[in-house]
Amino acid sequence: MAAAGDARFEVLDALGLCRLTRRTGDLDGAVPLRVAKACVPLLEGNAFGLQITLARPIEVRRRLGSLRAEPAGEHREALARAHRAALTRLVSQGFLAPEGAWHRALRGGLAWACRKGLGPPRLRLWTGLLVRPDPGLWLRVAGAANRRNALIEVSEAYLADDGAFVPLVVELRVRDEAPQRLQLEGEIGCIAPVLPDVQIEACSLADAPEVGRAHAAFYDAKYFAVKKGQVTRKYRRLVGGTAGGRNASAGEGSAGGESAGEGSAGPARVRLVVAGPAAPEITEVTEVTSAAGPDPVPWRGGARRLASIVVRNAVPFRATFDGHTLAVAPEAPRLADGAAAVERAFARTFGDDFLAANRGALWYLTKYFTPHPPGEPHFFVKPWAFTRTPPGWSSLLDGVHGDGYDVMRGVVATDAFFATPAVFHVRRLGAPIEVPEGAPLLRIVPIPRDLLRAGFREARFLDA
Repeated sequence: MAAAGDARFEVLDALGLCRLTRRTGDLDGAVPLRVAKACVPLLEGNAFGLQITLARPIEVRRRLGSLRAEPAGEHREALARAHRAALTRLVSQGFLAPEGAWHRALRGGLAWACRKGLGPPRLRLWTGLLVRPDPGLWLRVAGAANRRNALIEVSEAYLADDGAFVPLVVELRVRDEAPQRLQLEGEIGCIAPVLPDVQIEACSLADAPEVGRAHAAFYDAKYFAVKKGQVTRKYRRLVGGTAGGRNASAGEGSAGGESAGEGSAGPARVRLVVAGPAAPEITEVTEVTSAAGPDPVPWRGGARRLASIVVRNAVPFRATFDGHTLAVAPEAPRLADGAAAVERAFARTFGDDFLAANRGALWYLTKYFTPHPPGEPHFFVKPWAFTRTPPGWSSLLDGVHGDGYDVMRGVVATDAFFATPAVFHVRRLGAPIEVPEGAPLLRIVPIPRDLLRAGFREARFLDA
């Protein structure tokens, strides 16, 4: 297992089935050259967290509405024996309670099916790892994002700090278009520590005019003049190279006295600045996975809460990619109404002279969609809201996948740059994708930058 960065949680490998690996930002040279030169948020999103990586393939089978999984190939029997031995060892050394909920679940094998209400069946796969976050931290489990098996979806889960090791289980949903037999290999999920002391408040642009001014200052006339012929690298200069290595100061767009930041006694206070219709939704984690068992339980931690922001689509649209051109077709009346509402918000806050002097910045925001160069199956959607975090905090932008498309994962230094774009990757060729109004696009999770590259300590059995 590849431990890197400051260790913020412990990992016990009981089985040898999975390891935690670190990605490079350029995905080992797989990203386009233009992205590698300029798109720091996407590079940070690629490198975020530790990837849960299978050391041996797992075969998933669907039959009559049920799901089963077992190791593929010649390692099947050996892994089954190792699994039985590991359970005995974990119980005897106190890592699992005998006949407890975890022991009963794992005794049936590496994977078992579950169902939530009337929804499709899901598969819980034990990675063979047990994890324990450091005091004060949680662990977030999610999908592998920008390089993933698109035939599966991974359920988001949070492992709370209760001082005990918890089996690391990845809950999977197999998409309808997947074959009856599906082989899982490589990266199947991502785990990363997060700080649960986060509170988010929504406000209008008039209540946070500095955010509107920062948007106009970034997207000034010089920005567009340079962008016509080359990448600007303006974001890279603003945040000092990479978001993971930057420490904000009060003069660099920090939240000043408005928010508690690193070293503060209270929770981090984040502002969601709404500048148009379809305001994002503020949500809180209410259930966590614990040592009590595999089913999530209500969080009883009192004042310690983890809030996040869900961004939904404001303008219904279709998008079609033919291998060369990506054409976006929005509902024109809804786009026009939304753009007018954004302009009214800026006019009320700054006056008509400001709008006239910063027409390019307003146009860049109100047009909502921004295409990539020909040949790339990507485009931006720019929410009509901004996120502002305390000094030293960034925001994880975790995309929501839809039918025929992914919204990609990114990390933005939202103590200096407050926009949170949804970057679409169109997977379907020829036929359009359709994204209705209200469809979720992003979950924004504020996170201290010192956790972005956090590593782990390797724990050992008591008799090792």
